[in-house]
Amino acid sequence: MNMMHETIKTAKLSHKNKVSDSIAKFSNIKIGGYVNVNNNTIAEYGAYTYDTFIWSKEILEDFEVIIWKETIKKEMSLGKNIYNMARLYRIDDFSELRDYAKKYNIKYFDCSNPNKFQELEKYAKIDNSSSHPNLIITVMGTGMRSGKFTTSMILRDELTKYFNVGIVGTEPQSMLCGIDEMVIPQLIPLYNVAPAIWGAIKKVNLENKNIDVIMISSQTGIYSNPLDIGTGRGGGVVSLAILLGSKPDYIILASHTLNIGEIKNNIETIELLGGKKVIGITINSKNIDLEYGELKNKLNDISDKLNIPVAELVKKINFEEFIKNIVELIQNNKNITYSKSQKD
Repeated sequence: MNMMHETIKTAKLSHKNKVSDSIAKFSNIKIGGYVNVNNNTIAEYGAYTYDTFIWSKEILEDFEVIIWKETIKKEMSLGKNIYNMARLYRIDDFSELRDYAKKYNIKYFDCSNPNKFQELEKYAKIDNSSSHPNLIITVMGTGMRSGKFTTSMILRDELTKYFNVGIVGTEPQSMLCGIDEMVIPQLIPLYNVAPAIWGAIKKVNLENKNIDVIMISSQTGIYSNPLDIGTGRGGGVVSLAILLGSKPDYIILASHTLNIGEIKNNIETIELLGGKKVIGITINSKNIDLEYGELKNKLNDISDKLNIPVAELVKKINFEEFIKNIVELIQNNKNITYSKSQKD
């Protein structure tokens, strides 16, 4: 049973993590509280007023599955709709959870949909000029927690001031944050991931008039462990499939590190495999213990050595120059025939 994300006004979340932080920053949903599920606690329920319970942890260890299941059942018994972000565990796959939903008249939504590619396949196969986006920007990463989603959302908000922007998300919170189309690639058969990504991009382009730019955020990174499949992360295999499937015109690299050697290796590999240039680097400095001035010097040093704009978008270091450079590249691209800046 599908639940439209537009119906969620106030929610309680299972975990306070990077996913919940994104919802707080980039959605219009009021967060009523957190269950803070841990290793040996099912859930404690406060007197929150909320319409939807969001299970916000993607990767579950074996011992957490029963906690996930019992928490979902408890929330359903309280009459709450469910938005489930668990990657390998879907409500639709458990008859007891489906029965609970029916008993309590609950709507639920599983973010991970292994059949999503079937819906998008028809779009990927369309071959005419009207189905091809003017310009595509793919946000790649150096690994987990490199700020890919944050970079995509901030760039969307800034570029929307100049252009008509569409966006495809690969994170489970995407639909809650106003993203046009969501694909969770880890559950799709590997040989269908790239066509599904391309189909999602073309679907956004066809269903939105006058789109100038379509952005897509990737998963993990090219050098992430390709054998990390059991947890549902997918590693470099999924990252590469998104890169190839998105057919970018430009690439932005989101980095969790200031190590210039690591950043350079990622850029060289991405450009070789993707066939397009990395036009900017964003740094997620959340776990980097440097003062503002020292961090800015580090960013400028990387920019000078690699001859690529580098910014910290959350702390707004080199922010305006970074955005200006991307806007100018888009405006000068020969494929752009319509934009807000030209219209206005």
